Amino acid sequence: MWSKLSQRLTDPLFYRKRWLQLLRPLRPPRAPRPVTLDHLLEAGGPVIAVFAHPDDELFASCLLCELAARGVPFHLICLTRGEGGITGGMSREELGRIREAELRASAAALGATSVEFLDHVDPLGLEHRTFAPDVSPLDLAAKLRGLLEKHRPTLLITHGSGGEYWHPAHLLVRSAVLLASEGKHDILTIHAWQDGHPLPGMLNRDDPADLTIDGSPHRSQRLDAFRAHASQHDYFAGHGGSLEGYVDLSAKEAFQHYGPTSSTRTR
Repeated sequence: MWSKLSQRLTDPLFYRKRWLQLLRPLRPPRAPRPVTLDHLLEAGGPVIAVFAHPDDELFASCLLCELAARGVPFHLICLTRGEGGITGGMSREELGRIREAELRASAAALGATSVEFLDHVDPLGLEHRTFAPDVSPLDLAAKLRGLLEKHRPTLLITHGSGGEYWHPAHLLVRSAVLLASEGKHDILTIHAWQDGHPLPGMLNRDDPADLTIDGSPHRSQRLDAFRAHASQHDYFAGHGGSLEGYVDLSAKEAFQHYGPTSSTRTR
């Protein structure tokens, strides 16, 4: 009990989360501004999805499968190799190699055009606190900007305003993507709020759902991607009762949209 309290009270995100919870009743939520995938893709360019760890791409797997079905090329960019997770007795380096291979297998199942790692090391977490790599949003944005110039995407996908479950690496990546875009791209952020969702603890409470994707037609493809992450099966099964259960519970994805004139907001 003391360990949990100590780790919480030394975590800046603990106070940020509590402050937002206090303010939420005082400010009306922004109403959704519906946008269609057809509109977002009409420019015809590729899509870039930027996430913090291998398996984070699964949080957008319905959308990524839909892109593949439409023949839209998409590139996955990952901040770390996830070597800060539970090692199970192996070295961090070995875990990183395993999780890199898992992401590449998941990407193949989803139909990704390419996978690229930014080579930041995932810090070891504590039982009740996680950490982000020691890089500033500005420096990470500068690195991402080069990749945006290389691929010239029409759409970016990244983490939501609460880091899904307040993971600092998710929040770091989100901030860097918004900065790197410089207001020039459409951006979708994952796990927008859905009333009645069976997994509310995974959602970003302050993000309105501007776009919703039904992944039911892609169940088999999504399940293959989830199965690729063998090291994470217990985590997903713990939330859904089984791997298949989690895939079914997360079959409806919602995203907040930032248009080219509003994407520099970091909320």
